[in-house]
Amino acid sequence: MAKEPTWVEKIFGEEKHQLDKSRRITVNFLLVAFSSFIAQGAYDEGFWNGVRFFLYDIGEDAGSVAQLNMYSWIPWIPKVVYAAFSDMVPLCGYKRKLYIFFGSIITGVAVGLAGWHGTTFRLQAIYMLLGCLASAWANVAVDAMVVERSRDKDALIAARLQAFTKCAYGLGMVISDVVFGFIIDWYHPRVCYYIFAAFQLATAFLALILEEEKSIVNTKEVFRKTTMVWRTLNHPKILFPVLVLVALLAMPIASEPLRMYFVEELHFSATFLGIMDAVCTLCGGIGLVIFAATLANTPMQSVFLWSTLGVIACNLWLVLLVTGISREMGIHDKVFAFSDKMVNNVISAICSNAIYTYAACVCPKGIEGMAFAAMTGLFNLGGAVSALMSTWLIDKFDIHCDEDEHGKLSNCRFDGLWKLVTLTALSNLIPLIFVVYVPSDPPRVFEDINSPFKSLADVTDFDDHLEGEGSALCVSSDSNMLSRALGLKGVNSPEDSRFFREDSSDDRMPLLQAVGGN
Repeated sequence: MAKEPTWVEKIFGEEKHQLDKSRRITVNFLLVAFSSFIAQGAYDEGFWNGVRFFLYDIGEDAGSVAQLNMYSWIPWIPKVVYAAFSDMVPLCGYKRKLYIFFGSIITGVAVGLAGWHGTTFRLQAIYMLLGCLASAWANVAVDAMVVERSRDKDALIAARLQAFTKCAYGLGMVISDVVFGFIIDWYHPRVCYYIFAAFQLATAFLALILEEEKSIVNTKEVFRKTTMVWRTLNHPKILFPVLVLVALLAMPIASEPLRMYFVEELHFSATFLGIMDAVCTLCGGIGLVIFAATLANTPMQSVFLWSTLGVIACNLWLVLLVTGISREMGIHDKVFAFSDKMVNNVISAICSNAIYTYAACVCPKGIEGMAFAAMTGLFNLGGAVSALMSTWLIDKFDIHCDEDEHGKLSNCRFDGLWKLVTLTALSNLIPLIFVVYVPSDPPRVFEDINSPFKSLADVTDFDDHLEGEGSALCVSSDSNMLSRALGLKGVNSPEDSRFFREDSSDDRMPLLQAVGGN
């Protein structure tokens, strides 16, 4: 006889109590997920502003910040390896909580050391690389926990879990923007490091109270899924569109020199920049609502094309601010920067949601986690290439500041900034040449990957299954459960809704971030 669900399970729509601890929605699980996603949101926004101002204080300029940003991308590229390792090698019998514990502990210690001892760029890079590597491992384990509690359940449960994690991530971004901006102005950027480190340590100890069943490794199953992920990514209907999206994300950006221009030339305070980032983050939420309510069933080619053109237009519009033409038009610098970033965030949110929707939709059922991690790893590779090209262009256009006798920035040169902004904006036209390789709708995928693949030998028939009728499209007539959970219409399949989180990161996506922020 089914046991009555707990009050927490009732909130998320469970009809019966889950006996498996690894699939049970509990207060402890929600605390760990909430803390982890808040920390990820804080890292992507407010904490990175603290890093930026700390580097300014030790005499580093926008080129160094962009270079450090590139280094921070590297640990996020092989996410699929972390996901497979977490599934294959339980620590003391646990596949999730000890990875979260050790990952959060190492991240907290590395970030704390970066604030206390990272007085040179080299030390900052070492500590940040270590922290990002540990954070990526913990993040993969947290994502896997959410997937485990969504699998084979009512779509409403997956939708509510996804909404919960999205809210936590957004809350971390908004709060950190305001709080860390105030701290930078009134105390010291170093304090941002300490606060973030303390939050990571708290997350680590929360993970210890997480309930989880002990696991036994099934190496054959892991090998089977790994082989199928490889086949998935090599299929032409998936490989070419993903490569186009990677190219789109690999284009250079001008966010770091623009942020330095705001601080050193226009004298925007950290508090104002934090408030601007917080408000514009909320505007990004408007973009998500617009996509879900009106664009989810729009051909993806059109969404990619027009949203990218919109981002290009917003970036080119900033040339008026950099050249001073906006001031001659009577528009205040803060008003111009604020309004441009608000519009940019709305359009960027639409474009990024379309990219991750496509990635989620082409993941066959049964290997969603590993396939999606592999694709987001490729997206992160594009981000690393973008940061590398941006660093080179900043040096090429001679945009930098000198260091005075007190170790502070002085004599900043921004003569080539308008050229950099123009070039980076127009470079986004290059991937659009190949947008024809992105289908109007995602390819058909399996309803149950375990059905056509009974053995490893059956993997050889994978291409035939992809070309066949398969099952329903990701965007289908019965995909309205997520919309009912969020009060929206016309969103994509709820089975894939749990993967819509932009890791970290969505990992962080340089092209799609609002110009002037990270």
